[in-house]
Amino acid sequence: MTAYAARNAVLPSVAGFAISLGFVVAGSIVTEAVFSYPGIGSALLNAVSSNDYSLMQGVFLVITLSVLGANLLVDLLYTIIDPRTRARS
Repeated sequence: MTAYAARNAVLPSVAGFAISLGFVVAGSIVTEAVFSYPGIGSALLNAVSSNDYSLMQGVFLVITLSVLGANLLVDLLYTIIDPRTRARS
């Protein structure tokens, strides 16, 4: 049962995790602003308040690359979990 049911049951969870990664980054910006933690979110808020466009572009680039990299890892994990998604030769 675990060989068949567990693999099919975990697929929606992995897909939902991949979608929610962007919301995690957005939540970290709010958390850093509320609790005054130093990080990428506070750097972005400081850049917005001082109109530092080059720093904003750099922060957006880092956030975008991290979310894309995490989604790539989840997609690669998805092919390992579900053999139906593998490319056929």
